[in-house]
Amino acid sequence: MKHFRLKASRSTPAIARIDASELSPGSLGQYFHDGASAAVITGNEWITTLWRSLTAQDSAMPWTASLYDLAGNLRAHDHVTEALGDVYYFKPRRHSYIGRKIEIRSDHGMLSSTPASFRTRQGSWQISDLLREQCWRFSMAVMKALAPARAREAQFDGVRAVVQHLRYHDTMDGHNSLYVMVHNSLGAWGRIGYGLDRRREELRGPLGRRGVSDALALLSLAPPLRAAIDRLNSLAGHFDKRGMVPDGYSLLSKEHVDTRYFSALCGSRRNLRTDIFVDGAWLPLPVNSTDIVVIPGARAMLAYGIQPTLHRVLQADGEHGEGEDGDAANITLLLGAK
Repeated sequence: MKHFRLKASRSTPAIARIDASELSPGSLGQYFHDGASAAVITGNEWITTLWRSLTAQDSAMPWTASLYDLAGNLRAHDHVTEALGDVYYFKPRRHSYIGRKIEIRSDHGMLSSTPASFRTRQGSWQISDLLREQCWRFSMAVMKALAPARAREAQFDGVRAVVQHLRYHDTMDGHNSLYVMVHNSLGAWGRIGYGLDRRREELRGPLGRRGVSDALALLSLAPPLRAAIDRLNSLAGHFDKRGMVPDGYSLLSKEHVDTRYFSALCGSRRNLRTDIFVDGAWLPLPVNSTDIVVIPGARAMLAYGIQPTLHRVLQADGEHGEGEDGDAANITLLLGAK
């Protein structure tokens, strides 16, 4: 496959564990080159502090705001990974969250964040200088741990740190209602396009490849052809290991690799789980608010030859998933670099 390979042998677990005190230049890169697909960084008290600092400001987060405030804080972009500010994405099987996305840059040692501030019901909110510096230091520490041990500092010039706070609905029914609301807000042609996008994401195995899925989605506009394509898609699904979803769960975000160098995840999970695809099977990641899980993205492949990790997001059909916290909210804090 283009975006990942099955590793016939490995000298380290698929999900490696590394203490924060052992994070050093080249250390994470070695784990990934040895076959790991994810690395859990433990023993970093700052992660818990960061999580508490951000969740304590829940009233300033976009999921408590009006649509008017969300729109005012958006820095729109045609590509979803480049949009900043407060974002509202509900596209079936692809994006299903309200989030706040910030980038941090260093210019001659001076850190700045984009957007610099956000309008809220209470006035305005901005990331504190301390949190901005801590997020930057963490992202750069992981970048250096991904890169070869003798990488020059100049290699990291222009790298941007990523801070994303993402809130998912508590139920799959809630997400479905949001999809309907987005669809209803569009004009006639927009609704057709939204439906085509949804159809593309439903196609499995070889039918889901770019170009093929586009053509089949268009053909599905004709009812007689749609029925035939549905039957073909059902057949393809029996041979598509990547598309198989366990009983009791629904697919919220289909399999993909991130475009950035890495994504580091922590947070709280009510009935949500993130899986990685390893050796032909899906493994759930241990996402919590005390450790942070690092998975490499596409830029790590281009820069360091590290295979990006294919992953997806599932949601339990019930109130909470197996092993999850039924009293928690579905909130993910993502740190990264691009």
